[in-house]
Amino acid sequence: MLLALGLALGLAAPTLVATPASAQPTTQARDPLCWADGFSEPPGIGRPLALTWSRIGNRSNGGYTYRYWMVQEVSATSNLYYQRSLVARCSGDSLVSTTTITATDGTGTQACTSPGDIHLPVGSTERFVGQRVAYVRSSLVFTYTFRYWHREALSIATLQWFYQSSGVVMC
Repeated sequence: MLLALGLALGLAAPTLVATPASAQPTTQARDPLCWADGFSEPPGIGRPLALTWSRIGNRSNGGYTYRYWMVQEVSATSNLYYQRSLVARCSGDSLVSTTTITATDGTGTQACTSPGDIHLPVGSTERFVGQRVAYVRSSLVFTYTFRYWHREALSIATLQWFYQSSGVVMC
């Protein structure tokens, strides 16, 4: 009788079945872009070098957290070479979207020299997220400081800041 009762309870209990991440909507999957401070990827097909992902910082607006990332290649001599930048839009630990941010030359501009936020006219502000130094491959090898920015605007109707765009400058 106890065996029959145990089987009945076991069959009636809810069962958790894991589904592949690709079968779930993006906003349902826990993603390291939304919770980690950094991680690495070993070399793979078509990519002979390992990649290092470094979180630069984050800002929150409208229920989302925007996490800024630098991706670097690890060379055979263990130097880190800049590959790309991106911003991950997160809801908790779930990834909503990612956007690649193209680095622009900011040498001599306020984006390279400001110690903090830059207040723009008409209620917009560039919020300083953080910075990181990296090697850049060209005909010569240079190091640059990459500075990450989060543009917000003030809504007159709600008196709250909302996200406008993301950027990164090479200094």
